[in-house]
Amino acid sequence: MSRITGLFAVLAILGIGMAGYARTKVKEAPVDPAKGVKLASRIPCDGETNPADEVTLEPTFSSGDFERSFRIEVYEKDYCKRFDLGFKCLQAGHDLWKQEWSVDSAKPANGSVGLDSCNEWRGKDAPQYVLTGWYREPGDPKQHPWKQAEIKKVQTRWETYEFADPNGGTARLEIDRD
Repeated sequence: MSRITGLFAVLAILGIGMAGYARTKVKEAPVDPAKGVKLASRIPCDGETNPADEVTLEPTFSSGDFERSFRIEVYEKDYCKRFDLGFKCLQAGHDLWKQEWSVDSAKPANGSVGLDSCNEWRGKDAPQYVLTGWYREPGDPKQHPWKQAEIKKVQTRWETYEFADPNGGTARLEIDRD
């Protein structure tokens, strides 16, 4: 009996914690793929394995009052919202764009990410990746959520993308595919 009571106590604490998180999380606009840039692995999906195309990401942010951020999002169909046990999902979610990588102007740093060739091992469909740009006005994050900006490809010999916030600050991301 005490094990069951303890289990219910742990579940109640987790439920209260998740409810508090849901109330304090700042809502932002959903990802609009039309404002972003599609990315894909250069390695074709062969249906047997799932190799990843490793890319290096080099962000540059101009000075300015607005925070700016780059994100790489991957489309996930019917994701598991809570308690993915590997063989069963206890609470299924809906389709969404899931953040795979991000960097922002507050802590700019080079990074790398692997762009998978296939959605899943032994699958035949390629995943959908999109590079997005975001900005946020200075002040209270609850009053000023992140807003998506439109990204443009820069005409250089490198794979380079940039966007500007409404105040004129710019963000640039160079993708190096070795």
